[in-house]
Amino acid sequence: MITRSRKAQSPDVQQQAPAEGWNRREFIQGVATATAMGGMMGPGVALAGDGHHRNKLRLPNTLQAPPEIHGDPTHEHYWAKVRRAFTLDQDYIHMNTGTTGSLPAFALANLAVYNLYKAQDPKDWEANLNADYPDLFPLGASVFGPSGLAARQQQVADAYNAASVSEVVLSYNTTDGCNLIFAGTPWQPGDRIVTTSFEHPALSGPIAWAQATRGVEVVTIDMGLVTPFTADITVQDVLDLFEPALAAPLPAGAKQYLAFSEIFYKNGLRLPVEDLCALARAYGAYSIVDTAHGFGMLPIDFQAYGADFMSGAGHKWLCGGPGTGNLYIRSTGTNLPPFDLGNFFLYAYVSPADMSVRAYDPSAWVQLRGENNRPALYAMTDSLALFQQVGIDAIYQRGVELGNYLKAKIEAQWPGALWVEAREPYSPFATALTAFNPFVGRDDSSAYEALHTAVSDVVDALAADDPKTYIRYTTWESSLAAAGDDRVGFRVSTHGVYNNYDEVDDMFDRLVYHVQQTGVPTI
Repeated sequence: MITRSRKAQSPDVQQQAPAEGWNRREFIQGVATATAMGGMMGPGVALAGDGHHRNKLRLPNTLQAPPEIHGDPTHEHYWAKVRRAFTLDQDYIHMNTGTTGSLPAFALANLAVYNLYKAQDPKDWEANLNADYPDLFPLGASVFGPSGLAARQQQVADAYNAASVSEVVLSYNTTDGCNLIFAGTPWQPGDRIVTTSFEHPALSGPIAWAQATRGVEVVTIDMGLVTPFTADITVQDVLDLFEPALAAPLPAGAKQYLAFSEIFYKNGLRLPVEDLCALARAYGAYSIVDTAHGFGMLPIDFQAYGADFMSGAGHKWLCGGPGTGNLYIRSTGTNLPPFDLGNFFLYAYVSPADMSVRAYDPSAWVQLRGENNRPALYAMTDSLALFQQVGIDAIYQRGVELGNYLKAKIEAQWPGALWVEAREPYSPFATALTAFNPFVGRDDSSAYEALHTAVSDVVDALAADDPKTYIRYTTWESSLAAAGDDRVGFRVSTHGVYNNYDEVDDMFDRLVYHVQQTGVPTI
């Protein structure tokens, strides 16, 4: 007979020690084995040994709260304790969080627990978790009944100041959220999208789709013309780039949208979202914001931003694991953007009349679209709980301070190499991403191929170092008139939760050495 496994019914499953005291290598090996074998053999199944003994499979079976981290955030000792909450090895300098982050150890263990409960009782696993861990796994109210998903949506709403939990959808990534936004928007010929030349395919792809299949006009702001982004550029200068396009006349009855990234993945520049969304509203336009780098790096405030839609990643700076993200759909206030659900899975269950006046709950009707990977989404919000405990604002300030420290070193070594000049914390342009090119000829399109090769070789050499050091590079067009990419830059992510000044020093010294080894002249 199969019975539901509870803590008291699982003597073969050992409880893990608190996160701060773990040996990370042993933990990773144990969880990796548990995750790989648990799906094939099941908990408590004896595995074949060497013929003389048999080993019992051991899985984490206890949900854990974020480790409590005490101290003064202005001291390095405090951030060293934050670092110990993660499984990153000391001999690994990870400065490519802009591509993917590292899940905290306690959330990684919780992910195994969520999957274990789900495997043992697919029907009632969330109710079982709530019964065993009412504080760590609360249930929230939704139109479909109590669920752990609704409680985690509420957590995101609280962390980022949504007016209502109904505005929050836990997505799979930025691309998934953007696809939902564009699928649900009733595009018509004559509608206009104002966007930029620096968008990621997560946003530029849906824009191209709307143009090609719905007859939408697309106006692209040429951001290459303000690269490098110098220290004398102001917020008003940025608004002036967009205003003429937004002010242009529209056909009668046409809608207008401003669609842009909060942080450009190419060069790390942060656009002033609140000001741009206000400008869009002044011209009757709705706003769609790609914040792939926002969650986990920035103190996002949905209500203060004033955006109509925001889509971001959970797996990057929020360190939530793959296949996770957050989607915001403004559903309170006046002049709501028309939005026909975006989720074809439940489209037939919402009346056209309700959709036309937005009389449905996105957190329920957009969220449910087949089988969600809820264990992964819950692990992401566990990571968010750690970020909330440490302080979302403190993490932002720490990351930007590390980035400014790096920028100062770059300027001292190669004056004029930065693509976005150093900014103080809380500047509207400040981020924890740093992009630069130290080579002579970086503005010469004929030198692009050689410089691209040099930058790529340096990134590969850093990854092969001991300690291995991960950064990345990006490329872009100097202007819309360019025949192709003729700009290239190193891109370094300095995350507040697990990078430190020693790592910046070590990475930079190695980078200088490898740049010199290319033989390409530097600035």
